[in-house]
Amino acid sequence: MYSSICRLAGAPIGRFIAPFLLAVSLLTTGCGEDKTRPGGLDASAGDGSAEDGGTTELPCEVLRGRSQSMCRAALSVDMLWVIDNSFSMEEEQENLAQNFPVLLDVLTNPPDDDGDGNPDVPPVEDLRVGIITTDLGSGDTPDVIGCPQGNGDNGELVRESRATDAECDGRTTGDSPWLQFDGTNAEQFTSDFACLARLGTDGCGNEQPLEASLRALTDNVAPGGPNEGFLRDDSIVAIVYLTDEDDCSVQDDAIFSATPEAEEQLGPTGTRCAQHPEFLHAVDRYTGGLAALAENRTGDILVSAISGIPRDITRDQATCLDIDGILADERLQTVPDPDQDEKQLTPACEFGGVGSAPPARRILEAVKPFSNQGDGAVKSICSPDLRPAIQEIAELVQNRLCDLL
Repeated sequence: MYSSICRLAGAPIGRFIAPFLLAVSLLTTGCGEDKTRPGGLDASAGDGSAEDGGTTELPCEVLRGRSQSMCRAALSVDMLWVIDNSFSMEEEQENLAQNFPVLLDVLTNPPDDDGDGNPDVPPVEDLRVGIITTDLGSGDTPDVIGCPQGNGDNGELVRESRATDAECDGRTTGDSPWLQFDGTNAEQFTSDFACLARLGTDGCGNEQPLEASLRALTDNVAPGGPNEGFLRDDSIVAIVYLTDEDDCSVQDDAIFSATPEAEEQLGPTGTRCAQHPEFLHAVDRYTGGLAALAENRTGDILVSAISGIPRDITRDQATCLDIDGILADERLQTVPDPDQDEKQLTPACEFGGVGSAPPARRILEAVKPFSNQGDGAVKSICSPDLRPAIQEIAELVQNRLCDLL
């Protein structure tokens, strides 16, 4: 982040100058040696705070004015959607598919808030979108109901539609494992996304969205990997999690065991991931791993989530997003639900016809260091209409676009 401030501060564009003077005056580190990664986060940092080796958190007023003063010199966008394909996600997948066009509309029709007859940021003409699932299987643990042994979809981009309707029959991503918008194919692009995003509900119910995204954007993009070529050095990378469960990215898949011994020692399968974090990878594996993608990259790394968060908390984020405050809310505590014989967690949010979702604590913790720098958003998956959430995520991406080359 500091490197972008230093670079932009010298740009011959008048509208950048005043915001930069404010930003620089509020930061404790100047334009000297930059020990953070270009995307604004130290890859080794736990939460992006100065205390544990990350960057200094920007004040609220700077983040709100960041769209024109801290955009990055990038016009292309590589967006990864991490979509839960477990048994409870049919309505949410459909909701996403129906409302996805708003994302493209925002990115291709930027506002002219200053009234000078020109858009405030360039329209996106180069957008690639990849889709992965949260299904990483049950590893070596056998006999897990609805979750066969192995690696599941393993963070590989979905190439073929799994939707059952005739309209989507035979839809694929074409020659590459992602969908490409080139500025001219909006209708086909959004239609193909709708077919691919309706992934079905046969996926493993032990969702591992954080691990899936890390595999997708690291090992799987390496030469010869299934996602090779997806990430570009001159792009903004936007990662969006859509799930009605919290993350359960395991380092020991014995947590999935269905034996009576495991039931006695670990409790019901529906509460294990929350109550036995010793079986899971630490969240900083993912905050650090995703932040590291910023190395030698022109654009930002943006991380957002639509997940188990009370609707009233995320309805209005005109003021700063306070992840710590959200995590402290009583509805975000992991408590067994007495209405479910304590075999599931008490929901963080509910909505008739959409269902419910337990507290997405690990996902919030993964978004936190990015949102602290203005590079993340969280919304509730219990909303009957995901259009506002998708629009906000699109605006977050839009506000990082600029052409200073």
